[in-house]
Amino acid sequence: MTIKEEIIKHANNKQNILLYQEDLMEIYQTKNQEDHWAYINNPRKGKYALEIIIKTLKPGTITKNKSAAKLLDNIAEITRKTQTIIFIDNFEQVNKRTLEYYEEINTMNVSLVVNIMEDKEFIDETFLKNFIILGGEYNENRSHSINIKYTLLLLLSFLIFLLFIKVQLSIISYLASALWFTLLMYRSFYYMIR
Repeated sequence: MTIKEEIIKHANNKQNILLYQEDLMEIYQTKNQEDHWAYINNPRKGKYALEIIIKTLKPGTITKNKSAAKLLDNIAEITRKTQTIIFIDNFEQVNKRTLEYYEEINTMNVSLVVNIMEDKEFIDETFLKNFIILGGEYNENRSHSINIKYTLLLLLSFLIFLLFIKVQLSIISYLASALWFTLLMYRSFYYMIR
């Protein structure tokens, strides 16, 4: 079964699909005239993305000077009678403001097919739980990307602490104290001169 066939099968069941590093544009271009599909290459476009959806699903519709709420109402009206699939590429780039639009679209007669190209933390993991993951690569790659930033910072802090203790407990402690006192005096003199 090809990816397109799997997408159509899940979309007919009104399920959302998550793909990992797939060419969505290639899949989208295989659509027929009767398919009710729309494609967004950048999910951060916000209101402009809503206009693209409307113009793709119902060509000739005037979307100029309409609010995002009106555009969402138009999409709801257009998709009320037919099952619609919206393809969204680079979905990891979505921000909080535009995520609200896609959550609203998700409540309509629409199946979202999203593609994640990069391994970075998603803004709302609970929203992704509504998606069926096609291909196991997403989970495999996500399990390999563990955030070790805090562990490294903790280890570095511990090493600096040990170094500081060693300097303070050795004969060089007099030198470190003298250097510290010199720096404090320099700073004091600098502020008095200014």
